[in-house]
Amino acid sequence: MNVNIKKISVDYFNRMKYYCLLSMVIFVAFLLLSYFYPSFFSSIMSQALQNMRDGVTNGQILLETTSLFINNFTVALNIYTSGIYLSIPSLYLLAYNAAMVGYTGASLPLNYFLAYTLPHGIFELTAIILSGAASFRLTHGILKLFAGINFKVENKGEYFFRNAENCLMMIVDSAVLMVIIAVLLLVAAFIEANITLGIGQFVTGI
Repeated sequence: MNVNIKKISVDYFNRMKYYCLLSMVIFVAFLLLSYFYPSFFSSIMSQALQNMRDGVTNGQILLETTSLFINNFTVALNIYTSGIYLSIPSLYLLAYNAAMVGYTGASLPLNYFLAYTLPHGIFELTAIILSGAASFRLTHGILKLFAGINFKVENKGEYFFRNAENCLMMIVDSAVLMVIIAVLLLVAAFIEANITLGIGQFVTGI
């Protein structure tokens, strides 16, 4: 049996691209807002940023691959599973994490922020955006299932099972994306634990 990996990948991308675009727009919008207008977010973000710094200092947040991966994947998983609740919590979590990145960037010298963020952030932030897309796909699948409950159509059973089949495909799509996210976060955690610090010290001279 010949499996056309390229066609499967292209079809999957076409099914997911608008969810990814929506998630990226939300994330980038709040990142830029918090970066250029940090005072608007300071009441929420200043304490959260200080707690993060204290966590690193006190050893509560370990700069180890496993610890970083578990922490970041938990965030991604929370965003994804919030799709069950029509992605409303997902919107908040996306906006919050984006605002945290932007606010942190505004609070630090730009070269310092980029040096200590970009190496692993490319993978980590991409994964967070994709987790939003997975959540939206999951929500769409659930709505599709409920849309199958229609008493006005003639073939009610056939109509429902067709929608249920579409729902299942959407759930599988979102789950596949979570596997991709897990890989990205594992790479990000390894880079953050083993490489980012060295790059940051080299670039900033600190």
